[in-house]
Amino acid sequence: MWRTPMRGWKSCEGAGMAKPAGTVHGVLCDTSYFIRWAKPSEALHPAAKDYLKFLVEGGNELYVSTIALAEFAVRDSIANLPLRYFRVLPFNIDHAQRAGEFARTVFDARRSLNVEFEQRAVIANDTKLLAQADVTPSITHYLTADRECEKVYTLLKSSVAPRFQFVHLSTPWHQTFGCLDLGA
Repeated sequence: MWRTPMRGWKSCEGAGMAKPAGTVHGVLCDTSYFIRWAKPSEALHPAAKDYLKFLVEGGNELYVSTIALAEFAVRDSIANLPLRYFRVLPFNIDHAQRAGEFARTVFDARRSLNVEFEQRAVIANDTKLLAQADVTPSITHYLTADRECEKVYTLLKSSVAPRFQFVHLSTPWHQTFGCLDLGA
């Protein structure tokens, strides 16, 4: 996997910020992240590019699920994605088991709390991706621009304790990863 810094990219240190020593993260990026990355007209496109730059330069592990790739391929070519920076994560049996548990939890919580979703399919696809993040030990963060997925995560969190941090793309990378602005 290609791990050298790209021209013009800044790490915490290169941006005049301090990063906790020895911190390496595993980040699963979902479909909504890739949509924002691929479309310069999207409001969160600069944030998607900044996250990628920071994560690659910092030597972090980036993951993309085959589920997210299939969703992205509905509207665009997978060849347009920066896959050289990502490990492709297939959907396996352990993911399926956890996804079923997650979906049951979310469906039950949705009924009892009367939470509405734009589409029922959102729950099934999002729980599969969230399950992959939960089952894969090296994944510490789930990066998305999807507010519906955030609803799913919030419902999950009320009943189970996912072992990864949920990150919305609107949160700046330096806040998410604890970089301190040293005023340089």
